[in-house]
Amino acid sequence: MSLRALIAERAVTGTFLKIPRFEIVDLLAIAGYDFVVCDYEHAQMSVNEACDIVRAGTGRGMPVLVRTPTLDRGDINRLLEAGAAGIQLARGSGADAVALRQLVSYPPVGNRSVSMAQPAAGYGIGVSLTTHLERSNADVLAVGQFETADYAENIDSAMASLDVAFIGPVDLSVDLGTPGELGSEPMKQAAAVIEAAAARAGVPMGIFAGSADAAESVRAKGYRYIVVGSDLTMLTAGAAALLGRP
Repeated sequence: MSLRALIAERAVTGTFLKIPRFEIVDLLAIAGYDFVVCDYEHAQMSVNEACDIVRAGTGRGMPVLVRTPTLDRGDINRLLEAGAAGIQLARGSGADAVALRQLVSYPPVGNRSVSMAQPAAGYGIGVSLTTHLERSNADVLAVGQFETADYAENIDSAMASLDVAFIGPVDLSVDLGTPGELGSEPMKQAAAVIEAAAARAGVPMGIFAGSADAAESVRAKGYRYIVVGSDLTMLTAGAAALLGRP
């Protein structure tokens, strides 16, 4: 089942992956996470390493999306051809959301370049061109992050192009002038505007949660795509716990 189909059924839980090692993918899959977001925006990794993480996820049956800082056609195409389940664009505008949809989708939906000589197409072996195009357009996700003070600009056109509307609360709080105050009034107002726009468009909501309790709270509010912590926060907490430190 594709991640898109799973989101339609229930809330899904993933985490950010910042250490580009297949062992991390293995452990997260074994632990029962629904998906991973490979953090090509903030982690110390190359696009080749990000592609390796995508391939590791494919081998484990673990959907891997890749968070990218820019709309780089070459990088996005390489990541999708490696088998990425979708692209999560950081700090995007309404116009960026439209462009993201174009880059992740084949014609007639978008303008993604076509090749069958790549992993996601099975290298063209036993898969027709039409089948690959239709399957990719049906399954690949366009996730847009709302995390800047101009989040409301062209919000309806952005929603029309997205599969998931994702709130990046830390960046958003900083941009709104309330750094780290995730429960501030400006944050509540922003969430309400974004949620309303997503509801009008029928787009599932996503968000970053810093803890299991925070994840449960947004899950109860109807969020369907929840990213909890990261491999680095898990490693930090585990290392500290073994030393008996809080």
